[in-house]
Amino acid sequence: MLTPILATSDPYAAADEFVANGWTLAYSTPKDSGDPMAVVELHGGQVMLGVDSEQFLPADARDHRGAGVQFYVEVPADTIDDVQAAHQHPGPIEQRPWGVRSFTVKLADYNFMIATEQA
Repeated sequence: MLTPILATSDPYAAADEFVANGWTLAYSTPKDSGDPMAVVELHGGQVMLGVDSEQFLPADARDHRGAGVQFYVEVPADTIDDVQAAHQHPGPIEQRPWGVRSFTVKLADYNFMIATEQA
């Protein structure tokens, strides 16, 4: 399993954005823990939300956060319409040449492709 850790300016606010778009908050550290982190999930696909400190995302790279990367998350085929409807600013659902239906959405300045499971 591969779980990305995304650098965000505020992991808790980023988690709120994901939750507002139909994702589930799986876990978060206490705000006063000294290690801000949240984990969100969509149909079993998890994303960890961390901080964009200099160690993880240098200040001069922050304007390019997520450039050149798209996260691919599979959901059951019979849920794609509902999942898309739960997102606040999704792209249209499209049939892809490789056999899945999917839509794109930007969350916390990162690009996601939400797709039906491949048979």
